Amino acid sequence: MLENLPVRDDGTLDLTELARRALESILNQVMDAQADELCGEGNRRNGYRERTLLTVVGEITLRIPKLREGSYFPDDIVRPYSRVDRAMVACVREVYVRGLSTRKIERAAEALEFARLSPSRVSRMTADLDEEVASMRAERFDGARFPYLWLDATYLKCRDEGHVQSKAVVTAIACGEDGSRRFVGFGCVDAESASSWKAFLRGLRRRGVSGVRCVTSDAHEGLVQAVSEVFPGAAWQRCIVHLERDAAGWFSRRDDRACALAALKAVFAEREPSLVRAAYRRACEELGAMSARAGELLEDAEADALAYLDFPFEHHVRLRTNNVQERANEEIKRRTKVVSVFPSVEAMERLVGSVLIDVNEEWMDMNFIDAASLRGVERSTAEPEPPSPEVVERARLIVVGAIEERRRAA
Repeated sequence: MLENLPVRDDGTLDLTELARRALESILNQVMDAQADELCGEGNRRNGYRERTLLTVVGEITLRIPKLREGSYFPDDIVRPYSRVDRAMVACVREVYVRGLSTRKIERAAEALEFARLSPSRVSRMTADLDEEVASMRAERFDGARFPYLWLDATYLKCRDEGHVQSKAVVTAIACGEDGSRRFVGFGCVDAESASSWKAFLRGLRRRGVSGVRCVTSDAHEGLVQAVSEVFPGAAWQRCIVHLERDAAGWFSRRDDRACALAALKAVFAEREPSLVRAAYRRACEELGAMSARAGELLEDAEADALAYLDFPFEHHVRLRTNNVQERANEEIKRRTKVVSVFPSVEAMERLVGSVLIDVNEEWMDMNFIDAASLRGVERSTAEPEPPSPEVVERARLIVVGAIEERRRAA
């Protein structure tokens, strides 16, 4: 018996091959026993039909018994017409969603001696993900309220209408009244078009995304208009990180850009609303003296950049930036970078949707914002009081001090 054991070239026992042989033998014995039970009186076995099945330990050959009368098929062992074990499908789907390309899966399967997994076969095995992604995109949220919404777009390349194009994948992350966050929608749209944003946001509304009080995003063209039309009464918070970069972009000298960033970071580092507003206005003056375009940009953006101050203090850090979306986009890029160009929009949406489902599961038990502070949250409608002379002086020291410190460091 020992001489029949599978041995590798280095003399060690091949445990994978041993497991494959054992699995093949056990399954064939089980099918023989099941077929014998069906035969009973007056019926007999009539040979076998062989069928290969790909499993996590390699390819096995199933000898499915045939009967003279009636038929037998081991539904509890293998699905009709399937050549791949469910565990193998689950394994391939998992590594695919984790960011392994179909060709890398093929090479890994060959190296692990799982038998051949061609890219087309991997694609067929992952096609079941379409149902899960479609279910996510159709999920309804009736009865739930989402006070806060974050929107963004990331760009991926795919082949469409015979040409390689850069497609915008827009995603929506919402924070519910229970304090948890989740992706509530995604789609492939024209991110610069107001009509595309409106169609995307209306889709969220139809599926029950309601109660939105603040939407945070970058200044995508057409997005602000779409938000005001689809979520009337909701505030739009312009991401302060992107605003800082946009303002710094108007300075030609590197030292001036560094000073602008230092001043704005010092402004947003403050937490007292009256001081933040006074410091922001001082920054507009100081940076406007250095670059008129930067000053105009900051003045025009004041209401949107400081919208977060009208909401509860403990929510400010979450609302004023689109960091939650930036990190999500990084995860999408990390998982999809192995695919330089998707073969179709459908393939791109399948993988992106699967990644979002995976992230949603990770977020399920995480508390993003304290639930107690979200109950009945509303935007403050009170007009901010003019800052006192003491606050104005503190604001001046904060902004001017940040600029001077940066210049000394240079």
